This record gives sequence, C-alpha cells and structure tokens, in this order.
Amino acid sequence: MAERASLVSFVARPVVGPPDLAERFMPPEHFVWGDFTATDGASLRWGRLPVARPRAVCLMVTGFREFIEKQFETIRDLAAHGIEVWCLDWRGQGRSSRPRRWPTRPRARRFDRDASDLAEFAAANLPRTLPRVLIAHSMGGAIALLCLRARPDLFDAAVLSSPMFGLRLGRVPPVSLRAITGPLRIAGLGTRLVPGTRRRWPPGRLPSPERSRATSDPERCRLHYAWLAADPTLRVDGPTFGWVDSTLAVLGRIGKAEFLAGIETPILLGSAGRDAVVSRAAHRRAAHLLPDCELVELPESKHEPFLEQDEIRDEWLARIDRFMRERCLGTASPTERPGGPSVRGRLPGNDDKKVELFKYLRKSSRA
Repeated sequence: MAERASLVSFVARPVVGPPDLAERFMPPEHFVWGDFTATDGASLRWGRLPVARPRAVCLMVTGFREFIEKQFETIRDLAAHGIEVWCLDWRGQGRSSRPRRWPTRPRARRFDRDASDLAEFAAANLPRTLPRVLIAHSMGGAIALLCLRARPDLFDAAVLSSPMFGLRLGRVPPVSLRAITGPLRIAGLGTRLVPGTRRRWPPGRLPSPERSRATSDPERCRLHYAWLAADPTLRVDGPTFGWVDSTLAVLGRIGKAEFLAGIETPILLGSAGRDAVVSRAAHRRAAHLLPDCELVELPESKHEPFLEQDEIRDEWLARIDRFMRERCLGTASPTERPGGPSVRGRLPGNDDKKVELFKYLRKSSRA
C-alpha cells in the first residue's frame, strides 16, 4: 500500500506542443492511447495501432529511459506489413506511473515485477486468435527473457534488438562494480546519479550522428531530444547506483546457461556491430545457449537498429519479416523454412527483395 501511494501517473498529453519532426515520426492515423492498471494499482501507458485483417499481433517494449513516441516510424512499418502493434511504457518511464519524489530519477529496477507487468498486459490484451510476437529493445530484452522463461505460453516468437544481456563496462568486472554499487544502495544512496551522468536539460549540444551512441542517422538521432523538448515529462535521468546494481544482479541471473536453456520460444537476436552500450559478446553467448535463436549481426549499426540509417534499418526489418514468416506466420518459401538450407545465413536474393520492398514503401510514405 505504501508503494501504491508513492506513485504518480503521467497520463496527460504533451503540454508544450508537437515536435518539429517529419510525418513518419509522428503518431499514425488511428493510433490509440490507453492506460493499463497493474495488480498493485500502478498505471502503465500503452499504445495501439490496429490494422485491417492482421496477419499477427506484436507487443513492442523499449529500453532504459525510452518511451513509445520514439517508435512511431517502426510502428507504421509493421502495420504496413499487416502486423497489429501494441506498445507499453515501463514503470518510471514515458507516461507510466513514476515516484512522486524525483520522478525523473531511475530507481533500482524490480525486473521480475517488470516481467510480470509484461505478461499480465499481454495476457489481457493480445488476442489468442493471431500469432503473437514480442519485440523488445535493450533493457526490454532482459525483461523479455524473464517473461519468456516464466510464461512460455504467451508468445509464439520474439525479436530482440540489441538486448541488454551484458553492459559495456570496459575492464571493470561486474562483481567488482557490484562491490561498490551494492553498499551504496544499502546505505540509501541508490538514487544518486553515477559520476559522469549528465544532469542538465536541455543539453549544451544538440544531438548529431557523430556523437550519438544510438544511431548514425542524421534525422533519427534527433528523435529522443525532439520528443523531450516537446514534452519534458517524458524525461528520465541517467543511471543511478541503484539502477546499475539491480541491473548487474539481473544480468547475472539471465546469463546463466541453465536459465537460457529453459527458454524455448523462437528468438531473433539483432546485435549491433558498433554498439557502445551493451555487450556483443553476451549476445553471441546467449545465441549459442538459447535452444532456438537466430543471431543477426548488423556490423554498421549503433545501439538502435530500428533508428539506424535506411540501408541498415531496411536490412533489419527484412530479417524480421522473414523470421516472422518462417516461425509463426507459416508463409515462408521452402528454402526459408526451418530445416531448409541456409536458415541461419543470409538467403541470396530473398532478403535483397525484401530490402527493396522496404525502400519502396518508405519512399511512398514520404512522397
């Protein structure tokens, strides 16, 4: 009850005005907002884009500090291919419930509770009559594994984009770092920002593809900044000692071989070659230990393949389309089906045609 009373829900619409962005980055026509009440009373904001005669339904969840608005372009692309899209803001992010005190400050995450929120929302909203796909990015990928392990019945397949299976910590072992973050959290300093975290908003320099750790695209690198400028209540500060400590703890759990071996859901894992946020080595290890996982290496991508330059992004979307047709839509050609040749490799011609299709659809939408 005390926790329920300490939460405040951000459900009002933006107060500053719409961001100065191209139409494809704005809410699609017929996009619907709503709020889902978790078992403890917390309010979780969701979004939905229905489609006529959908082939499948997907649930998109984001990474640390992120919000639904950043994914409007991808939501449009999925819907254009007959995928009904649902989205969910994690607690403490977007316009879901936040702490009343310091609402922008990340707390130690309760990852099992996040996984329960995800499972509860999916069970209540995603129709059983359609194939169900979970699409998760970064921190959302770690939560996705917890959910898939606990509720193997919920999703027919999962797509993980740069999932947080390990952090880029340089030469500092996670155990050594937890020897610092753990005592600080116990001492009540868990809400203190990690040294080097930027405090000022707006930042002194505008985002650029050169400085961005998320993307090398000159337009998409502005999305996060543009939406925060339009609606500052979407902002979340950088990592705190509590967030880092809880994150390292869950990464130790989900990285165990016996944990990964118990996840039977088919998974497509996209690993960005220029990722400066999460560990690519952890991706390769997880792909080896997961019973049914296809690893897609995107050598030129930074941390967010869905926001990358068109050539990289189109290739990633084409691989997702092929994976979904192979594993849950039942429309793959014989050479693309599991058990056929080159299932894990790139299929000459087929992926090229899909990339060209995404390019055509993108140009049509911008005309």
